Amino acid sequence: MLDFNQLSHDLIQYRRDLHQIPELGFYVYKTSAYVRQVLSQLSCRVETILQTGVIAFFDFGGSETLAFRADMDALPIQEETGLPYASTHEGCMHACGHDGHMAGLLGFARVLDQYMQEGLKPRYNALLLFQPAEETIDGALRICGTHIFDQYNIKAIFGLHLWPMLQRGEIASRPGPMMAKSTSVAVQIEGVSAHCGEPEKGKDALEAACRFVSDIYTYKTIYVPDRCVLKFGKMESGTVRNAISPYSRLDGTMRTFNDTTWDNLVNAMQHLGQELEHAYGIKFSLDVSKSHPAVINNEDLYRQVKPLLMNLNYVELRRPVMIAEDFSFFEQQMPGIFFFLGTGSGIPLHSDNYDFDDSVIIEGVKLFDTLFKAEL
Repeated sequence: MLDFNQLSHDLIQYRRDLHQIPELGFYVYKTSAYVRQVLSQLSCRVETILQTGVIAFFDFGGSETLAFRADMDALPIQEETGLPYASTHEGCMHACGHDGHMAGLLGFARVLDQYMQEGLKPRYNALLLFQPAEETIDGALRICGTHIFDQYNIKAIFGLHLWPMLQRGEIASRPGPMMAKSTSVAVQIEGVSAHCGEPEKGKDALEAACRFVSDIYTYKTIYVPDRCVLKFGKMESGTVRNAISPYSRLDGTMRTFNDTTWDNLVNAMQHLGQELEHAYGIKFSLDVSKSHPAVINNEDLYRQVKPLLMNLNYVELRRPVMIAEDFSFFEQQMPGIFFFLGTGSGIPLHSDNYDFDDSVIIEGVKLFDTLFKAEL
């Protein structure tokens, strides 16, 4: 019988070890080596995926497999926590809890290994997926192109994210839409420069950009009733104070839950851009090609597992959140459910002082163990 108190202690060590070696995107070489080292001691088949990702397969002799995912990459943030286990990599930090996600999945691997040692025969096999490049969007999408889910006959996939705004140890999810579709919005406006003393000779890209932001915000407020976000956080324009700007670029984000709202906002931006071209004589271009879909939990699967969740500290979310997650790509391939695990810290994700009480990680292990034993 596995001692969960001892396991919790080990998970804290895993998390703090991983916290000290944060890496970005697909370049998670030290992280990958650490994960493989822990898994190499267990009764599972360990493989590499996308060069730095790791999969661990526990073969219990079943015809179908349940998949469980943790993300591996960190963020380009200089850590300011002052913790004894703070990042040793300058300008890089686990500020989104992925160190805790990996530690939890390694802990679940220990549970599965114990089942193997005891000769248990659960209904399903288990595939543990350690995914790089969640923060850069591409990780999950590229894994979906590897056909591993067909190879291992995956029936369903589960994942979780540490969530600072829930009470410590609280587990939350909901059927249907849970997290937003995220779209990177890039606007480029090309004008003509002229001296500010002779503005009639120029075509003001800066003024057009300001007008665009004002008009699209007004349009969204008045004409888009659905819950969504469209915000621009970065603007570049001009070179000197006394010359008409010949070029402006706006970078922002759009968060939606359905295609109708997405189409509405994109069409509005394109239409406003055409109006600006006529009014200012500028050239307008819009790029919304970089996106990943909304996290939409499978409702049938949710109905099946919800009675089991009642044995945990579970609450159902009232409405989706605007944060995005590339776990959504997996849910387009197969039934899946994503969960939040509350840390109660209240410290926002992606903060340079982000931290959490890592004794909570064991609650995620218990969640995965509960799901693994479900009759789906």
